Amino acid sequence: MSAISALRKLEQQQQAPAAGGLHAMMMQRMKQAGEWVTWFKKQLLKLAHKGGRFTWILSTTMLFTVIPLGIEIMREADVKEMEALRVQSLKAQGFSAIQIANMGYQDPNAPSLSEALQ
Repeated sequence: MSAISALRKLEQQQQAPAAGGLHAMMMQRMKQAGEWVTWFKKQLLKLAHKGGRFTWILSTTMLFTVIPLGIEIMREADVKEMEALRVQSLKAQGFSAIQIANMGYQDPNAPSLSEALQ
């Protein structure tokens, strides 16, 4: 819509109530209310569409990032617990800490990802 046509439309809207009196003014207000309802409905549909998009983006992000991270943290805690039991068993058999480290087992007191996130 050009500026000139917008000005003409505005001028027509301003002149309409004077031409028909109270009845014309009420009709114009009803028409305006209908336009507002239509505009509001369009905006609501746009918001619902964007909300659905936002929900889709959030759910797929959770699916591909947060859930695998949680699974990995639980797996690491289980592995750490199993290694601690193995190290304890090896110490009970008489192996020294250096020998246990040479076997590839880590110190169970070393920091891990699950402890860092707590």
